[in-house]
Amino acid sequence: MQPLVLGPNQPPTFYRGGGRIASFRGTAATDSPEDWVASTTSRFGLAPAGLTTLDDGSTLLAAVRADPVGWVGDDSADIGVLVKLLDTGQRLPVHVHPTRDFARAHLGSPYGKTEAWLVLEAEVDAVVHLGFSRDVGTEELARWVEAQDVAALLAVTNHVPLRPGDAILCPAGTPHAIGEGVLLLEVQEPTDLSVLLEWEGFAAGPPQATL
Repeated sequence: MQPLVLGPNQPPTFYRGGGRIASFRGTAATDSPEDWVASTTSRFGLAPAGLTTLDDGSTLLAAVRADPVGWVGDDSADIGVLVKLLDTGQRLPVHVHPTRDFARAHLGSPYGKTEAWLVLEAEVDAVVHLGFSRDVGTEELARWVEAQDVAALLAVTNHVPLRPGDAILCPAGTPHAIGEGVLLLEVQEPTDLSVLLEWEGFAAGPPQATL
């Protein structure tokens, strides 16, 4: 099998990029915030958005399904990973990804969304909000989410400074929000499942934000 050179694959999403992906790739300027690299995963409920397209117009997913042994090494046709370039032109909303157990029970997916980030570029004051710094009760969290009290949500997160070369694991179920001014390589389980605790200015409302 010959190597394939794949171009950018940038499905639309709900937040702004900062032009760093185009600069990193050396391609035409764009403010698209995500590049799904060699992706066989589609946007949640929006297929074929997210799937990498080959030169002949077919998808990488179709090629893998047609020859799973050649691509994956067995007949599962499951690459088992999604890799993204992610560029934050604004702070992402506070959100959480489901665990595998939750995804199997409620979302019809064998995968949740544990992810890891390798920081490629970061502005001097860039941070990630990762997990809560104290125990947060269900009722307390529900009040903040219902009222969209973003200040309260951010106040109880751990503010982790980011520097190029940093590697961070974000287990499924961990509330988090990547700050503005960051380009990172994200390696994750192959899903597009997110539950937003914060949606004002990002999503249309609670039904979309909470799947």
